[in-house]
Amino acid sequence: MKPEQTAGASATDYLVASKNCEIIALEAFLRMGRLVVAVSNLVHALQRERGAANLYLGAGGREHGDCLGQMEAGTDQQYDRFRAALEEMGTEVSGVQGGSRFFSRIAYVVHAFSELGELRHQVRSNQLSPEGASKVYSGLVHGLLSIVFEAAETAMDPSISRLLVAMFNFMQGKELAGQERAAAAAGFAMGQFDPSLKERLDHLDEAQQRCFEVFMEFAEAPARTEWQKVKDAPEQQELDRLRRLARARPDERAAEPAALNKGIDQRWFWIATGRIDAMKAVEDQLESRLHELCEEKLRDAREGLARQQTLIEDLLHQEHDPAQSFIVFCSAPGDVRAEFQQDSYHTDGVSPGLGRSIIDLVQAQSQRLQQMNDELTAARTALEERKLLDKAKLLLMKHRGMSEEQAYKMLRQTAMDQSRRLVDVARAMVAIGDVWTRTESN
Repeated sequence: MKPEQTAGASATDYLVASKNCEIIALEAFLRMGRLVVAVSNLVHALQRERGAANLYLGAGGREHGDCLGQMEAGTDQQYDRFRAALEEMGTEVSGVQGGSRFFSRIAYVVHAFSELGELRHQVRSNQLSPEGASKVYSGLVHGLLSIVFEAAETAMDPSISRLLVAMFNFMQGKELAGQERAAAAAGFAMGQFDPSLKERLDHLDEAQQRCFEVFMEFAEAPARTEWQKVKDAPEQQELDRLRRLARARPDERAAEPAALNKGIDQRWFWIATGRIDAMKAVEDQLESRLHELCEEKLRDAREGLARQQTLIEDLLHQEHDPAQSFIVFCSAPGDVRAEFQQDSYHTDGVSPGLGRSIIDLVQAQSQRLQQMNDELTAARTALEERKLLDKAKLLLMKHRGMSEEQAYKMLRQTAMDQSRRLVDVARAMVAIGDVWTRTESN
């Protein structure tokens, strides 16, 4: 028996609605993409201010005040642009997947920046150590990077998602390079590198390499080429020499004439700063491509909707009475894709031509969406592995009193001893995390 015919929406109306949802999501992501660009520029400004603050505090407030002032002004300028991007995006969740986490990250950053003035006052009045100031600045950077991470998770287009995964990992690697700059500068200023500082430098170096490997996996060719230029720069050799010097034994450092000469801390700082500034060119390339790609995908979606609507109108125009047409989909239980196979539908009440044409449209759109989802899997897997590793480190830091470097070293050593992937060890660690919590609460 046929279901009763109603005047409600037809199959073609829902087909158009599906395309409109895609357009709404892309429009929202275009605004989000502008925010990500603003975040990138603000992170870079903060990294420069953090470095200048370290120099200022390392000199006891006697030098580098003008440099610090310039960096603070640069941060303020980029923060204004960040707020402008926030205003453009608004607070509506329409079109934003995972909006709760995304806006929660933004709330944290906005609140944290409200306390930047107090941080600057403490720096100017020498109330903080270089390490203490770096910790607060790094917290701000971490909050900003989490916005990029959430944006990458919400992206529904695979090419945009891959680009954001590349961008997040490159920005994270650049942040670790900034932390390495500060840590080694402190060691050179003191004239010694104790075992804990050497361990931290080793961790920062290895963590950078992991980030840049993921970046290379997901980045497009122009960005990879730009990164290769940074690695091939002549200054890289001097940076590597100073890195080896930081890890050398005291007698090895003493054997090198210029090992601990006056100003080596500033030499390291400015060479490392030059490398980080050169990395900004890679970020700029990624930012430009992100904006271009978002606009390209939105334009394609709008054009695709227009073509689809024209085709549907032409098909319905050929029908004598299109209002009486309807389609019934049948599929085997538990087989999600079966409903779109050629032998799994029948058309009652429509002409064979119209029924076949509409089914082809539905099938083509469904297959395209399924292909997009399959392509998203690789990018989301990289993000999920990152989250697992971070959670495992946090568990070890909280319940075993380890530093981040010690936690990562334990995970890595366990993976090597058991011949397992690092992410598999992290996943197992996270799985037993609730057991630790229950045990320690009893």
